[in-house]
Amino acid sequence: MSRFLLSLASLSAIVLAAVANGADDVRPPRVQLGDESYSGAWHADSEVAVFRGIPFADPPVGELRWQRPQPLQDKQPERSATSFAPACMQTTRILDWYRGLAETFGASRKVFDDLDVSEDCLYLNIWTPDIESRNSLPVMVYIHGGSNNSGWSYEPNYHGHALAERGVIVVSIGYRLGVFGFFSHPELDSANFGLWDQIAALEWIQKNIGAFGGDPDRVTIFGESAGAQDILALMASSRADGLYHGAIMQSNAGFGRRASPTLPDEQQRGVDLAKTFGFEVDNALAELRAVPAAELLQHYSDQFPRYYHSPAIDGQLLTKSIWDVIIDNELSPVPFIIGNNADEQYDSSDAEATPADIRKVLEGTQFQDSAEAFPAVISDPDPANAIDRIRTASGMQCPSQFLASHQTELNNNGWVYYFSRVREGEAGAEVRAYHGAELPYVFGTHDPWMTTTDTDWQLAQQMMTYWVQFAKSGNPNADSLPYWPAFKSDNGKTMEFADKAVANSAQEPVLCRAFFAAVGGPEMANTTGTTANPDQQ
Repeated sequence: MSRFLLSLASLSAIVLAAVANGADDVRPPRVQLGDESYSGAWHADSEVAVFRGIPFADPPVGELRWQRPQPLQDKQPERSATSFAPACMQTTRILDWYRGLAETFGASRKVFDDLDVSEDCLYLNIWTPDIESRNSLPVMVYIHGGSNNSGWSYEPNYHGHALAERGVIVVSIGYRLGVFGFFSHPELDSANFGLWDQIAALEWIQKNIGAFGGDPDRVTIFGESAGAQDILALMASSRADGLYHGAIMQSNAGFGRRASPTLPDEQQRGVDLAKTFGFEVDNALAELRAVPAAELLQHYSDQFPRYYHSPAIDGQLLTKSIWDVIIDNELSPVPFIIGNNADEQYDSSDAEATPADIRKVLEGTQFQDSAEAFPAVISDPDPANAIDRIRTASGMQCPSQFLASHQTELNNNGWVYYFSRVREGEAGAEVRAYHGAELPYVFGTHDPWMTTTDTDWQLAQQMMTYWVQFAKSGNPNADSLPYWPAFKSDNGKTMEFADKAVANSAQEPVLCRAFFAAVGGPEMANTTGTTANPDQQ
């Protein structure tokens, strides 16, 4: 029997003995890091230890606002790691979205408490099934999404206990957002402070995860939406080399094929912000640093309400666009999984759109407007679905297929998925396979207020097994699962997660052939594939 199983058996015996003896509690898990001792908690109904709110850098406040994360100076002999730290400064955008989703499924908005936010937010959380450092379990590090201006590391679907029960250590990290994390000024030499935070967290993990039972040589970073985009930026930067060994990118937000922001662009935005405060040019940065965090957030949100905070070409983390890094064969060669959901932008698409509207959306894409593209989507009986298909193919699906094909040609290590599972009932039919719908399946954390059937739980078991197997070996395939081939342009096989996992021909073959042809990639196989079918959504 392995040490892992022995430790779980021993823990079970301790718990049972405590119950039999009428003990009120069980000794909490404890980890020693240098001169500091961290006391965590046992996750309810499991043998997973969870350590919440561990600081990995100094609070980025005062003079440290808009500086790279600095090593933690406040050393404490005893630290309680039983409560999540505040989320990074943000508006209620994501919280409001969660509350609206709960309402759609018939629950109260009050199932989500108000969010505690702070500028002091560089903390991480760890779920581990075994704190024996000799076990060297693979590590999965989650980077949350939210357009790089919202979201937090412990959203309900991001808790790592279910994955940890499968023999991995799960870490979720916080990083600075919006004006605090993706911003600059002429007096600053960087713009990607949120990315530097992610690197600092990964460096902390390399140094310390062994004390929690983890293997620093088997670290997989995984994330969704902007978190996935940030992962791709890390893969494009030599500054992150050696800090991770595999990547999973869910609903990646694009590769910077359009013009990426540059350091001068971000510095000018800093100048513009200072002007709206009326600050003197010569002392603007110091005055901006003195503005209280809540006031700065509100003022900035009013001035730049629609700005998308993407990684900038700053000459340090990124010296050129991510797309150019890919094309020049300079992307990190680590194995990766990438994919998207069936209805990423359906909720924001016009259900009353005319053929002329659909044509306009298609023409507005960078690569999808080909002679065969319009006939492929105009036949869709649902105009909103046609628009969603175009936008998703342009921003996520076809670039993901291209990246996997390109890297597989070089390293044979890119896998593509397509998530199309729709929950049963009216609410499920309304939201469909929305942006983020795969997360409760990946983490095994279905919300109690959602319509969840045996089919959903079984699919979650399959997805968790693929993700964990990838973290363990750099390949998602296991004997208990349907075979998932690496993605190649001449076979175009993706793993579709619908009612169950099934390997299918690549989705949206017409739109993606146009994309491949436009960017000069290998020719896609001429296959009908499987497109988004509104009758099955």
